[in-house]
Amino acid sequence: MEATTLTTINLPSFTASVPQKPRSQLFTCLACQVTFPAADLQREHYGTDWHRYNLKRKVAELPPITAELFTQKVLAQQVQNRDNEAKASFSAACDACGKIYYSENAYSNHLQSNKHKLAEIKAAQEGVKQSKKPLTEKNIDTNTTNKDVSTAMITEETTEAELQEIMTKKIASAVKLTELDCLFCVHKSSTFESNLQHMTKAHNFFIPDLEYLVDLRGLIKYLGEKITVGNICLYCGRGLRSTEAIDKGHCKVAYDREEDIMDIVDYYDFSSSYPDEEWEDIEDDEEVGDEEILVEDRSGEINAKKLPERADVFYTDNETELILPSGARIGHRSLQRYYKQYLRPREPRENATVNRLLTDYSRDFGYQRTSRTRESGIMVTHPVDKNADTATRVAFKDKRRQHEFDVRVGIKANKLQRYFRAQIL
Repeated sequence: MEATTLTTINLPSFTASVPQKPRSQLFTCLACQVTFPAADLQREHYGTDWHRYNLKRKVAELPPITAELFTQKVLAQQVQNRDNEAKASFSAACDACGKIYYSENAYSNHLQSNKHKLAEIKAAQEGVKQSKKPLTEKNIDTNTTNKDVSTAMITEETTEAELQEIMTKKIASAVKLTELDCLFCVHKSSTFESNLQHMTKAHNFFIPDLEYLVDLRGLIKYLGEKITVGNICLYCGRGLRSTEAIDKGHCKVAYDREEDIMDIVDYYDFSSSYPDEEWEDIEDDEEVGDEEILVEDRSGEINAKKLPERADVFYTDNETELILPSGARIGHRSLQRYYKQYLRPREPRENATVNRLLTDYSRDFGYQRTSRTRESGIMVTHPVDKNADTATRVAFKDKRRQHEFDVRVGIKANKLQRYFRAQIL
């Protein structure tokens, strides 16, 4: 049966009948093979869906169909379209597995799977009530009301009091997760440690700098509030309305940027990682003696006003370097680009002059360099024969000319073979 997308029937008020006039006075339609007694009826017929459908059949070299058969095709297509719309609007949820299905076949296959049966038995043992009812518009609106309460009512004219009230309602209507609930699925563990083990194995969840963490339960509770109340992803910080973060593998804590670290720094204690653990924490309200400030002038001398309380550690005037009692300097991290630079040591001016003079006059007095490096020494040898020196220079020039000749020949030889044989596979 040929496919058609027609949803209405637009036919003339009559069908093909036996003509009452001579054939020369009739108007015909070659595509539908019908005749008309008047030109107006013929023109009206040309605008009908039946005529357009027969034109497409004529292009495909198919015979035309009658008006009755065309009407049956249209009615059958309308019934099929209604069935397709009903299937497209299908949606059903499985509370045991926490999934929503929009295909009747997929939902039926899921109910017959062993994974669903095991999840249903496990949920029944934990006292969770199962529901397999198809989702309706009323149920969908009820489930999404709590998620949209903070976004649907906020406008530019919303006052601070109204915004606070919306946030209060949002917090009150949000799902409360305990320390036994998984942050990324509906799994509920028996202990807090087993819950962490489940999130690690099932979702690859890990906590950064665990050795410095001091409040693990508080951190898990805070992450749960970000998910249930804020509906945001823990890694990228985007506001989401589905399990897209789990599908993308974002089951982890953001710890790359400085603002991400500051968001959870209250649950950590990094004091044990400080360079000098002997220092004591000093509160802001305590009276602290003045530190010794070192000022390094251009001559390299260090001026300091030293007070007795903190005499073992010094700061420079710009506070970018810390001078330890051993004399070692600790630079600030903002200047690490300059600390990583390697600068060759400069040779003193007097030594450079002496080396240059020795190089200029050594040949006449029988001195030779042991090597070409700066650290090379000068050794005394037998007086150099001028003829031997000349022969050495000539040999060196010949060697250089031979090398240049080999280079030229190599370059030209590469241009001799202009065409290459195609590689045989």
